[in-house]
Amino acid sequence: LLSAASVIVGTAAGGVAAAAAVNTGESKDAATIKNFPSLVDWFHSNDGKIDPRITLGYEGGGDDDGSKKGIRGLIATAHIEPETVLIHTPESLMITTAERTHCGIIQRIIDELSLGDDSKWSIYFQFDGSNNFDDEASSSSSPRVPTEWKMEGQPGSRALSELQGLPPAGETHRHINWYTTACNDSNEQLTDVQLRAFSMFLTRAADLGMVPMYDLMNHHNGLINTRLEVDDDGGLSVISTTAIQAGESIYNTYAREGVESSVDVFNTYGFVEDYPQLWRWSDKDMIQLVDDDPNHAFQRYVNPEDNTVGVDVDGRGFEPNSHHYEILVVSPTLGALHPTKALVKVLGNGQRSIHEWEQGIAHHHATLRTSFVNAMHDSAQTILGELPTSIEQDETLILPNEKRLYEKVKKVGRVDPGKEDTIQAIEYRLAFKKALKLAVDIAEREKFYVDSEEL
Repeated sequence: LLSAASVIVGTAAGGVAAAAAVNTGESKDAATIKNFPSLVDWFHSNDGKIDPRITLGYEGGGDDDGSKKGIRGLIATAHIEPETVLIHTPESLMITTAERTHCGIIQRIIDELSLGDDSKWSIYFQFDGSNNFDDEASSSSSPRVPTEWKMEGQPGSRALSELQGLPPAGETHRHINWYTTACNDSNEQLTDVQLRAFSMFLTRAADLGMVPMYDLMNHHNGLINTRLEVDDDGGLSVISTTAIQAGESIYNTYAREGVESSVDVFNTYGFVEDYPQLWRWSDKDMIQLVDDDPNHAFQRYVNPEDNTVGVDVDGRGFEPNSHHYEILVVSPTLGALHPTKALVKVLGNGQRSIHEWEQGIAHHHATLRTSFVNAMHDSAQTILGELPTSIEQDETLILPNEKRLYEKVKKVGRVDPGKEDTIQAIEYRLAFKKALKLAVDIAEREKFYVDSEEL
């Protein structure tokens, strides 16, 4: 089934970074950016509210001529104080149903798309970056998400093999498979409108349904500066949690409190999130361990004060975030092995400085038993050793060459979404490999808890 956040999902806009400037000049999507005032007028005329100090631009600014741009998203044009209501979308502006079932909401989107200009949401639909199943990659501002890649055996399906078996290999098409099975009663081939509606729902919907203006925010768990409130009338407010300076992006989260990993973010939204990242995997030994003892992960931690093992008493924070292998990556050199729920709770809920992360991780590793660290080390090292290419090969040879070939094809006006998918898969696997390598390095260089059972 769909991997939705506990409150809100979000818009697939590509990998994100802090904005250095705002660029609303000419580009592939210039018409969309320039038409943002018309979306704001439509929003206001239907009782929506958006702070006038917010615009739609490109994070990172891009070139003056718009030939290269960053990621499209909401950006502040002036200083905004904390606790400011940035956006309020009334329930009447949401595309939803009374039951708020996934299939029902997708059908509502299909119904409204079918109305064309007669739909109340026709202006809103102009800002949709979905609809990438038709191989017209140049028509979208967003990368294709894995569920839109060609399936195994089809021409252009190379991206699947470029994952090299790393998660989400074997699960890339679970979203579209779910929709086809659960919502397509006719069992006929999905129409373009159905595919577009499904893409919009997957990459932009909230649990409440399609929420205009809110869904233009990008994801960043390290720089998140908003929170969400649902009012008694069913409307949704976006509220600033920190001061936001002119030129800074307004961020949401698509992966709150460690529920969704970086694997889930990539599989649903099609990009490798910026730090912090949460990488999760299993091997045969871990799968067997979970089968034998579903609560085994509680044994990872010890309270150094009383040597209590595997018990989370009085909220001391010894509950594992996952029963699989996990590494919370904060920077290229800083990470936490087997993080607890307490350690990852900040994800999507606030910001931490590197110093705060260093302190929290040091305290966490002091409670983590060495035997579990060693098992994680061996798993990560084995996976890296069995993969067909190394980090260095991916980073210095394979990825640059694929990008060079793609640009060569692009210059002659050819659209090659399969090549884009391939590059996307290689970039992702490279990030995953670096996380695995960091897990090995941390396990070898840092000290962990050694108790009498492990001597």
